[in-house]
Amino acid sequence: LYIKPLKSNLHHAHIKSTFNKDDLAFCDEILCKVSRSFAAVIRQLPPTLLVDVLIFYLVLRALDTIEDDMTAFPDNKTKIDHLLSFHKTALMDPTWSMDGVGEGHEKLLLQQFPKCHSVYAALSQQSRRVIADISHRMATGMVCLALH
Repeated sequence: LYIKPLKSNLHHAHIKSTFNKDDLAFCDEILCKVSRSFAAVIRQLPPTLLVDVLIFYLVLRALDTIEDDMTAFPDNKTKIDHLLSFHKTALMDPTWSMDGVGEGHEKLLLQQFPKCHSVYAALSQQSRRVIADISHRMATGMVCLALH
């Protein structure tokens, strides 16, 4: 059975003219490494949605990597502080990154997060607001689970 290869919409003119080429290339590459199944689906989205969803996924993957790491933080309070401030630090500071958390490609995502932030910052204000709000809600939920 022959299955036609999926074509990425990342090369659309709208995307090329809106986002930093090198930073978007990193985001696409790291997406393929941290989630092969979601990457295939995300890359098929219409160009007007594709980058928003790609960055949304990477932001939540970064947040989840912090939550998943059981050894990187000296205590639970420090981890909780990082989770609860993520939407203010990672999404508001273009230089924010985190080292020593996660493993493999997830660790690289946190180390190179300024590249994700560059693309995030070029999204519409509405998309940024939704991503920040959901990130905060998700972090709050993670903390509630960790405390109970």
